[in-house]
Amino acid sequence: MKRSISSLAAAAFLFAGFFGANAWPTHHDYTFLPLLMTPDVNAFKRQSYRPVMGEVCTVDTAVPEVSGLCLAPDGKSLLAASDENGVYHVSFSGETEPFYVESRGLDCEGVTSDPETGDVYYIVERRQELRRLRAPEYQESELLTVIPEGLRTNSGLEAVTWLGDGTLLLGNQEKPRLLIRYSLTDGVVGRTEITEGIRDISDLCYDPVRDALWIADSELRTINLCTMEGKVLVSYPVPFIDNGEGLYVDHENSCIWVGDDTTSKLYKIGFSGL
Repeated sequence: MKRSISSLAAAAFLFAGFFGANAWPTHHDYTFLPLLMTPDVNAFKRQSYRPVMGEVCTVDTAVPEVSGLCLAPDGKSLLAASDENGVYHVSFSGETEPFYVESRGLDCEGVTSDPETGDVYYIVERRQELRRLRAPEYQESELLTVIPEGLRTNSGLEAVTWLGDGTLLLGNQEKPRLLIRYSLTDGVVGRTEITEGIRDISDLCYDPVRDALWIADSELRTINLCTMEGKVLVSYPVPFIDNGEGLYVDHENSCIWVGDDTTSKLYKIGFSGL
């Protein structure tokens, strides 16, 4: 509801008269703002959320070309997408074993999981497919949808992350550079094109703790804290990573994991205030 300047002034006058002149908050105290306006609290939190990057260490893995990361269903390790043949299970110390692979090759570029059901979702570039592996067997691959943008190109689906409530967010790498919301019940429910700040959507990670979206950009060699529409709020340069195509925000270990497609290494980047 819109309020005029005069109505705001009247509200301020009544407030001062009721509570006394000294009751008006200082410029550091925003306790009474909700009395006069209804700001987007989550947006305000995202704007003020600025974690600080710290130390970096590397972990060797045996994943062929790490192209996506997420927390594994066990909650104690990672899943890594391989753009050679599928999905791998990786411990935080680098022990690697196949999770779901295809011998004929599989251009798997992104992976995510539903923490409630344990189901795993992955995407296949060129074929532009979103697929599901149902818990607990993870043996049968189920095709959910095909995204027409980027079909049969090497600039198509590159990232996927679980948003909750049966919804996933898919990232189309470029041409066009898209964030695509997909509902398990309703199909594609929204598309947002990113026109600035990001050159290459290399991976996505939705952080439900902060209600924030992180985007890896392997072209600019950055990891980026963004709004849910892909607007960059803070960009963190990672020039020491050759081709960062995997990204997972790990609050428990106060770090962000980045997977390097070139070296198959994982970079554990410490963050304060994460």
